[in-house]
This record gives sequence, C-alpha cells and structure tokens, in this order.
Amino acid sequence: MCLGAAVQARVSRIVFGAADPKAGAVSSILRFPFAKMNHRPEVRGGVLGLECGQILKDFFKIRRGRKAGGP
Repeated sequence: MCLGAAVQARVSRIVFGAADPKAGAVSSILRFPFAKMNHRPEVRGGVLGLECGQILKDFFKIRRGRKAGGP
C-alpha cells in the first residue's frame, strides 16, 4: 500500500534498508509492476541493510517480550 501511494504521488526516489523477502513489495515475491505504471521511481535497496535489519529484529523481540541486541 505504501509503495502504491508513493507511485501515485510521483515520488522520484524510494530508498530502503532491510528487504522483506516474504512480504516486501519492491524486492520480494510481490515485485511491484513498475513497467505497467506511467511513473517509475528510482528504487535503491539495501542501504545500511544489516543495521536496519537489526533494528527491526530488536523491535520485534521487544514486542514479543524478549531482550534486544542479541542474535
């Protein structure tokens, strides 16, 4: 939904850190159909990917009631 809104708003560049291989719309099984759109933003993924991934892991560990910062 966010990616569709960015395309409709004609955002020129989309940058993300951690990819979501199960549900991410840019680089997952969904593969947003940019070729069928009249606006194609520049997409760059993996920017500080490891760091972003760790932040997400820590966030969900805390949400599940476990300590953050570990593997």
